Amino acid sequence: MRVLILGPQGSGKGTQAARIAEASGTPHVATGDILRAAVADGTALGREVAPILDRGDLVPDELMVGLIRERLAVEDSFVLDGFPRTLAQAEALDAMLDEIDKALDTVLLLEVSDEESTRRLLGRAAAEGRADDTPEAIANRLRLYHELTEPVVERYRQRGSLVEIDGERSMDEVFSAIANALERSQVTG
Repeated sequence: MRVLILGPQGSGKGTQAARIAEASGTPHVATGDILRAAVADGTALGREVAPILDRGDLVPDELMVGLIRERLAVEDSFVLDGFPRTLAQAEALDAMLDEIDKALDTVLLLEVSDEESTRRLLGRAAAEGRADDTPEAIANRLRLYHELTEPVVERYRQRGSLVEIDGERSMDEVFSAIANALERSQVTG
């Protein structure tokens, strides 16, 4: 199973990707987790991306593409969240999947309003002490999502491979809708 999850920050991508991974035994490839671990470990990549993440900006395409290329090359199946966030990243993902002869089975879009995203992210900041979830950084990330990631969503929609999920329902209701979508894709795939 090769699944891509898209949606604005705070839509539940990480939560649902982890649930899919656990239920299916499929590796969860979460770029945000990889980047935050690099920052916490003080690696060269972490030092480079820390100020970018603190501002709520996107990590440059070339860094993200290299990070994902390394990880997907060793995984036969995966649940990918946090990438691609730009059309250039989407094109690079398509090229690298073609190169390693792997195709996406399902592209999920978790749809939530900006208001709900902001509410969830502020709650996460309070609960987890996330320094990158300031009101200013959240507003910037949502602006960048609309500007740069919505064209990626539209790309998959035009291909007919996008499954849209109402992400404002409860976590269990969202997961149930995802499970149904994945089951349908396996039947038709």
